[in-house]
Amino acid sequence: MLKSILDTDILSEYLKSKATIRQLPIALQATRRPTACSPSRVSPLIYEIVYGLELKSAWAQLKKALDWLDQNEQITPTAADYLSAATIKATARNQGSVLELPDCLIAAIAARLEMPLVTGNTDDFRAIQETGIGLAIENWREA
Repeated sequence: MLKSILDTDILSEYLKSKATIRQLPIALQATRRPTACSPSRVSPLIYEIVYGLELKSAWAQLKKALDWLDQNEQITPTAADYLSAATIKATARNQGSVLELPDCLIAAIAARLEMPLVTGNTDDFRAIQETGIGLAIENWREA
């Protein structure tokens, strides 16, 4: 299977569904387009998911998220990823786009590992592409 990095919005859709952890790639493919996926978990994704679910006191979804995260490869950002994310954020800001650090960090990791980033949040990630980073985006919300 092709490895991809899922953005938080795609994982959130899974968490709201009735799909099981092992059904995630199939469930997402069935509703989007046929793309093989072996999602990886990255620290910014974990942060965004846990933060959002804790705010909502969504304990069942939090457990489902943590179970899913445990099934995937752990990708820890490197110092170079943080430097790249800071450059992305500053460059985007100078170009008129205000981006959140987790998105910049997820993009930096995906670019370093040359993995496509699966997202429905194409506006922010296209702004990241405009900074010159080599980021491949797959939008599973498009037909």
